[in-house]
Amino acid sequence: MMRYPQDTKDLVWILEADKVLVINWYIDGAHAVHHDMWGHTATVMTLGKRAAYSSSSKQKINTMSSTETELIAVNDKMGQVLWTKYFLEGQGYDAPIVLLQDNKSTVLLEKHGRASSTREQKT
Repeated sequence: MMRYPQDTKDLVWILEADKVLVINWYIDGAHAVHHDMWGHTATVMTLGKRAAYSSSSKQKINTMSSTETELIAVNDKMGQVLWTKYFLEGQGYDAPIVLLQDNKSTVLLEKHGRASSTREQKT
């Protein structure tokens, strides 16, 4: 493991973009995966054909469901998403941002709010 940086110092990393610049953000939350039952957030941003940013971190709040874990994941990373968008706009690029997720309930909540929830609300 310690020899890897030394052995690969001559490898070239190529960041290549498509003609149409689109920023894809893959944000995923894993529910109750830590010993204390807290969630985990993983993020990858692709800029063109390669990953340009990635992160992985334990969530700072405990959640009750996988849908809530996914919402917290997006909330935690939204600052980085917006910073990237504004930075590229400042450089003269008007790149659309695409947020990709794997939880249908979370996607519906993000698009339509609480009205898309099928769980009955107690009053």
